[in-house]
Amino acid sequence: MKYRAPGRINIIGEHTDYNDGYVLPFAIDKYIYLEIEKSDKFTFSSKNSNEKISLKNLQKTNTWADYIIGTILEIENIIKKDIPPLEFRIESNLPIGAGLSSSAALEVGSAYAINDFFDLKLSNEDIAKIGWRAENKFVGLNCGIMDQYASALSKENHALFIDTYTKKYDLIPLNLKDYNFYIINSGVKHELGNSEYNVRKKQCDEALKTLEKKSFRDVSYEDLEKLKGISYKRAKHVLDENNRVLKTIEALKNNNIELIGEYLFESHESLKNLYEVSCEEIDYIIDNLKNKVTGARIVGGGFGGSILVLSKEDDFEKIINNLKYEYYKKYSIEIEYFKVKSSNGVEKYV
Repeated sequence: MKYRAPGRINIIGEHTDYNDGYVLPFAIDKYIYLEIEKSDKFTFSSKNSNEKISLKNLQKTNTWADYIIGTILEIENIIKKDIPPLEFRIESNLPIGAGLSSSAALEVGSAYAINDFFDLKLSNEDIAKIGWRAENKFVGLNCGIMDQYASALSKENHALFIDTYTKKYDLIPLNLKDYNFYIINSGVKHELGNSEYNVRKKQCDEALKTLEKKSFRDVSYEDLEKLKGISYKRAKHVLDENNRVLKTIEALKNNNIELIGEYLFESHESLKNLYEVSCEEIDYIIDNLKNKVTGARIVGGGFGGSILVLSKEDDFEKIINNLKYEYYKKYSIEIEYFKVKSSNGVEKYV
């Protein structure tokens, strides 16, 4: 059996998903492909890296296989019985470490495949939550639900508006007229990424504790006056970014694509200065894009990874070669880019 699970980009709503906020991702036409079959032991192989990991018993490996192993353990916890040994063969055209959520695609893809293979009758919403719990509890990254929801529940030509507080979601038509989204992969991923991600979560929790609030949904702009320093900066980003998500949905409904571009640039400034998850290389690219494209911002966990660009195709093609040249001259890194199209969520693939 063969399956595919897409990566995602998040138009706007960054670092709000684990803060009970709003997000607006959509699945993209870059996938992790999985084939599974019964085996005498658990085997995880990647065609891209020629890696092969074999286990008699499921345990942590500190490799990419942990995303699948954690998912299997979560499914076993739900169905109250063991999943028999399986062979997982993975292939991907989804750039790893580019902030496009390859980990969630692995989790959602493997959960969907196991569900179909054994006819477990889990819904796609169940599958998204299984992947989310696997990443939090087994892998140890305190992420929100966005990535798994986007990979499991997206629909082509739509964005997925998720209220991470209620776990409710809505499909928003994605009509960009003659504009496109592009991903520029900066080619850098600073080591502090995952550890700092968890630090940001802790800092947000501390801001709530100071305010004596259980959720950012109970926090107002008046409350911000009671915060200082890092707590103020982190909380202000969350409130501002939630507003930008709602304003972006309105702009989509009104076909005002230029306005969405402004919100993207605003989001990046907030992620750079208030949430402090950008880095020199990303900021260099964004600075070079200003006044040349409609909008741009860092996406994903931060400290490297990718930039989301909103632009008319002609405008983007005019500037990208020069940007590649200047970036290589400064950092000796070849940046890669591609146009992204929306996609359906996880599905069986023939």
